[in-house]
Amino acid sequence: MEKSIETIWKEGFLKTNAVVAPRLNDLYNQKSGHLVDKAMRMFRLNGIYIIGLAAFLLFISILSGVPVAGIVMVVLFLPHIIYGQRQLKAVKSIDKGVSSYQYLKSFDAWLKAAIAGYTKIYRFFYPLFILTLFFGYWFASPTQPITRKLTEKFPNAFYLVNGVPVYWLIAAVVLAILAAIFAGKIYQWDMNTIYGRVFKKLDEILADMEELRN
Repeated sequence: MEKSIETIWKEGFLKTNAVVAPRLNDLYNQKSGHLVDKAMRMFRLNGIYIIGLAAFLLFISILSGVPVAGIVMVVLFLPHIIYGQRQLKAVKSIDKGVSSYQYLKSFDAWLKAAIAGYTKIYRFFYPLFILTLFFGYWFASPTQPITRKLTEKFPNAFYLVNGVPVYWLIAAVVLAILAAIFAGKIYQWDMNTIYGRVFKKLDEILADMEELRN
């Protein structure tokens, strides 16, 4: 009776002396390599995007007459940049001489550790970024005509203390606190939006490998 494709697949994966093993291993090596390469390209592009965004916000803040807000934003982005560079060095230390399965398991462990580290950073980044945006917008030169009209039209809603709208500041602080509490969920949603397909593919390949090994 002829062997099923599943049986041949399992034999090729589990037995190093099977005829199909070299081709099967090559297939997994190619899949693993393509997946990791794609993930790393996206990771590097994200790092470049963060640097570009920080530079852009600094430029805009200077033009708007609130350079301090721009400097604060650059400082807020620095941990991302430094941590990202360290993670790029860390992933290079993964042994590429092991099997595709072991390599992907190590890469998956690195990815989860990197995400956990970024989540900690974002617990501080989100609330501080929100407060910086609030003050930057309120005191920026281009928005001054708008803020003056709002305070004149709605004086009760824009009760000012030293030029700062108290009620709106309270709302910004509450929003910042909520952002700190739900930073993990927000960052997870952000990561799934960008890397969702890569995460799904990685889980699928590892699940296939583990099923065949068992």
